Amino acid sequence: MLISETKTLLTSMLDHAGVRPGKAADDVLTTVEVFRRFAAVPVDDAAPPEEDGDGVLAQFGTFDFGGVREFWADLTRQFIEADDEDVLWQLRCTLHWTPSAETEALGSGSLWSFGMPLGDFFAEALALPGWAWALAGVQAPQHLTIELDEI
Repeated sequence: MLISETKTLLTSMLDHAGVRPGKAADDVLTTVEVFRRFAAVPVDDAAPPEEDGDGVLAQFGTFDFGGVREFWADLTRQFIEADDEDVLWQLRCTLHWTPSAETEALGSGSLWSFGMPLGDFFAEALALPGWAWALAGVQAPQHLTIELDEI
């Protein structure tokens, strides 16, 4: 797989599992499990993980991006192109909720996978307060977005 194909692959994997980006994603756990499998798929034109060329970021928080205040829980796979270390790509898989006092109280947080096995990373990431809340199913997300951008 190439970096340019990652969004198509993740979207296809999610679709096969019954998760449709752009729509409400009632099953947060399924979304996470699909992303976990996706994160283990090698990317041929990315620098190796041991050179921090392929890693995963888990983050959460309440933010005001684009004029809309939302709580979100996000899994991002970041790639550095193997032939140009100045070219960075991020594929973001983001679940969005209307913020509440409960989500505001969670604050924000993040964790990178660099330097740890993916299994250990996902165990720690999903224990982050925002991800633990999302997985508890207290409230279904409003929608799911998948975006691939060069940064």
